[in-house]
Amino acid sequence: MSVLEGGKISGRQFMAVLTMVRLVPVTLVFSMVTSASNPQDAWIASIISGVVAIPFAMLIARLSLKFPEKTIIEYSQIILGPVLGKLVGLVFLWFSIQTSVNIIRALGEAYAIAIMPETPIQTFMIMLAIMSCYAARSGLEVLSRLGEDTLFIVGFIFLVACVLPYNAMRLENLLPVLAKGMSSLIPPVVASLGYYSQFIMIGMLVPYLAKPEEATKYAIYAVLISGFLTTAGCVSVVAALGTTANSWTLPLFSLARLISLGEFFERIEAGIMAAWTLSAGIKLALFLWAISVGIAQLFNLKRYEPLVFPLAAVFIPLALVAFESMVDLEDYLSKADAVAAVIIAVAVIALLYAGLGVRSFLFPGKEKYR
Repeated sequence: MSVLEGGKISGRQFMAVLTMVRLVPVTLVFSMVTSASNPQDAWIASIISGVVAIPFAMLIARLSLKFPEKTIIEYSQIILGPVLGKLVGLVFLWFSIQTSVNIIRALGEAYAIAIMPETPIQTFMIMLAIMSCYAARSGLEVLSRLGEDTLFIVGFIFLVACVLPYNAMRLENLLPVLAKGMSSLIPPVVASLGYYSQFIMIGMLVPYLAKPEEATKYAIYAVLISGFLTTAGCVSVVAALGTTANSWTLPLFSLARLISLGEFFERIEAGIMAAWTLSAGIKLALFLWAISVGIAQLFNLKRYEPLVFPLAAVFIPLALVAFESMVDLEDYLSKADAVAAVIIAVAVIALLYAGLGVRSFLFPGKEKYR
């Protein structure tokens, strides 16, 4: 492994940052609900996608364990050769760049819509980018510690937002189940799997684990925790907002605005905005770190830190021109982006395993490659 990042992270920190990767879209656009033609079935789609995501996460983790101290950028070239391997690395980088652009625009739109409609959206995007850049430049160890602490905060806020609007919830809003048949589950399942495909980031994180053998276990934990919170969010949002839940721009934020206990505990949506900022900041920092390290490894650079701020400076204008509005962004995330993300992630992992199979056939007896 190129000596670009000397930090080591624990299994819990690894789990925390992966969980944050999945929770960001839930706290913001919540495509699981907005993409469903029958929102009553969103919780079923959440469970199905979580079940499918577990073997996907396991495959990535176990593949990475075959190449000690190598990232997906590096072992792709070992498995597939320098040309095809670098092409796979470039696909991973493009995938990560697209995700980063989506994060920046989504948070900017959320703040502009929810609290400051007259403030230029660029303001929020620049603030997020600067915050994330400093975290990314501090290294994976610092970033992961922040992620571990942030997960407790975001998880608590999330559960409070899902539980306290109980006065507005009606369980009958969750019925009928599968009124439009199994086909109604396809859009939300695909939307959710599009986000789980971002767990391909495991390929960048495993080499930095203090105990790499824990990678598979904690990757599964990340799927289970994020899956549980997503399912709980689906149930609460639909129970409170009813069949119109898929028409709300920021479902979880709208759910939090329903909280009113007596005359002293309300306006909890400020906590949701904190969850937006913290979770999106950690996720963007993680992807900025991964992209910078990936570029440095791909082109044999000695340091990754100088790349972070220039990358963020490019992402902001890309985020501005990529989408016309929040509606356009939500439609893209739940359809085209989700389908493309699933195809890319599955194709990359399948190609790497196929290449590994060929190498095992040609060079039998070699279980690890260095």
